[in-house]
Amino acid sequence: QNIIRQSTTMAAVTTTWCLLLYCLTSSVFTAEAFGVRSTVTASKRSCTRVHLNSFEEQDIDQYEVDCNLKKHGVQRRAFLEAVSLTSLAAVTAQSAQAFEVDPNRDISTGNFDCLLDLPPITPGCVRLYLCRHGQTENNRLRKMQGARVDPEINKNGYEQAERLGMAVGKLIESDTIHAPTLVAHSKLLRAKETSAILADAANSVLKGKQEPVHLYGEVSSLGEVDFGDLDGKDVNSAKSVMMSTFASWATGDIDRRAGGEGDSGREVLERGVKALETLSQVVAASSTPQGSMLAVSHSTYLRILLALVADAPLAESVLWKINNGSVNVVDVNVEGKQRLVSTNSGIFGGLKRSNDLQLTMPECHLIRRNEVRHLDGMQV
Repeated sequence: QNIIRQSTTMAAVTTTWCLLLYCLTSSVFTAEAFGVRSTVTASKRSCTRVHLNSFEEQDIDQYEVDCNLKKHGVQRRAFLEAVSLTSLAAVTAQSAQAFEVDPNRDISTGNFDCLLDLPPITPGCVRLYLCRHGQTENNRLRKMQGARVDPEINKNGYEQAERLGMAVGKLIESDTIHAPTLVAHSKLLRAKETSAILADAANSVLKGKQEPVHLYGEVSSLGEVDFGDLDGKDVNSAKSVMMSTFASWATGDIDRRAGGEGDSGREVLERGVKALETLSQVVAASSTPQGSMLAVSHSTYLRILLALVADAPLAESVLWKINNGSVNVVDVNVEGKQRLVSTNSGIFGGLKRSNDLQLTMPECHLIRRNEVRHLDGMQV
């Protein structure tokens, strides 16, 4: 048994170091790893579906949330309509000033039924649709784009958000009980704009036949990683520093900061757990059982968040594709089932590097990663 245990540990360690070496030497670890994309055809991108086993149950107190919808006794529909109309008008007007949308563009190539083949929501859970914002010029030009950089989306980003909304509208049409009608976003403009555009597009599909999609508003824990003094720089010039930072986080040195004064790995992990707790409890407090919610966030942050969800090595997740306008699907338990994230967790790839990390997070299930079929035919 000791030999088997030692062999298993060595295999995990070897796998992690191979992944890190791959990060340091491969041309794959470029724009994709830092949240920007090279020119690709959406129809050739891959969508990963994965079902994970449940984590160990623990008897703990149910997390309580101070939900405005309950606290103030405001009827959900009236409250959301008032907030949504104000937010949507402001953000959409701001987007419209930046560029002119081509009214003759062809978006019929997208597969807007791409979310209809999802499995049922895991019992005891709510479902989160975690989306990446639409493309910005920084993305197109391959510039670092973290928490300190706040550009608007470009024409491609507008269409990506619109297509995402159409897929969401189709989902709501097919399931009026469990489909998402709330959209949260980070504080950054690119996430706000994407949220407003996708909500408008989803409602254009619904045509008033079902409850419309509303903007829930800003959730601070959804923010992108702060890359420090690397923000705004060309990806190639910042690559070696970021590779070294991610390698440190992946091997347990989570207190190292990105770009000198940016986020530490610990801060990003804590924020990820906070987002899962906040979003899942908003859904649980404001909808029917096994409801769902949309949230628009950012690529590097989502890679780390999804690694937490799947208990997958950070060295592996940094290479995952999280394309502009894509959606990831996660089921989060709201009945008290939780698990501990610590130095022994899978996110560190089996390496026994000492740190004092102790995070309790809800039991989660990664259902789908990087769904992009709604973007089929886009050339960006």
